[in-house]
Amino acid sequence: MRKSKQRFPRSLTVMFGLVALLAGQHLFAASDGKEQLTARQVIELADARDDGDTAIADYTLVLIDRRDRQRVRDFTFYRQDEGEDTRTLAHFDSPADIRGTAYLNLDWDDPERDDDSWLYLPTLQRVKRIASSDKSDAFLGSDFSYADINGFEIAWFDYSFVAQSELVDGADTWVIEATPKPEFKERAEDETGYSHMRLWIRKDNYIQARGQAWELRGNRIKFFTSSDIEQIDGIWTVRRMQATTTRNGRRQHASVLQVNDVTYNAAIEQQLFTTENMQRGLD
Repeated sequence: MRKSKQRFPRSLTVMFGLVALLAGQHLFAASDGKEQLTARQVIELADARDDGDTAIADYTLVLIDRRDRQRVRDFTFYRQDEGEDTRTLAHFDSPADIRGTAYLNLDWDDPERDDDSWLYLPTLQRVKRIASSDKSDAFLGSDFSYADINGFEIAWFDYSFVAQSELVDGADTWVIEATPKPEFKERAEDETGYSHMRLWIRKDNYIQARGQAWELRGNRIKFFTSSDIEQIDGIWTVRRMQATTTRNGRRQHASVLQVNDVTYNAAIEQQLFTTENMQRGLD
């Protein structure tokens, strides 16, 4: 299992690996009342959940416009952890007009080294490198950005408790605010596109039950929700994740990611995660 970056939202369990860093400054009691945790430590514990050394998952992505019209896209997701580095590949299977589209991300543990990301568009028959300044862009027309999927460095942010206890769908959660540190503010805002974020972390299993992110542009706020949470092969997995983009309190667009099937800890060849393989396809 990788331990390096916080993913926002962390709810897409098969996509995300974790980090163990030192603590922050705001103390609250843990759910068992026996130890004191900082807001930073809660984030680390959420990130330290087991997500397996590899994952293969079939996803359905539903895009919903303001008139409730829907577009459906299916893709297969692959993840492989190697030490502290992580390789991920998303390959789109349908509909026909985007079949063969692929997204590759190489996530390096070294905080001084930028992740490497590429997008392959079969209509153009070329691989496009995604620059750091483009990571706040939408992931293939969805409400999830590349930064939401790739993650951000825990060390870029300060964490504080908004509430020690709040129920979300009957589960007790911590509510935590994440704000860029002054020395990382420009980089954090550039790569995430957010001024600050808020996370609801369940106390029973450290799943992120809810999220909220304030965009820097357009007076927009994103809302993330997790549901259909269950254990698969002993790993807590969110089967359904929704992101909703609002402006001035009104919904502009929404996206739903549904996990149809997932297998953890199956063997995956490292050669799968190459730009050459993106162009060849997986058939």
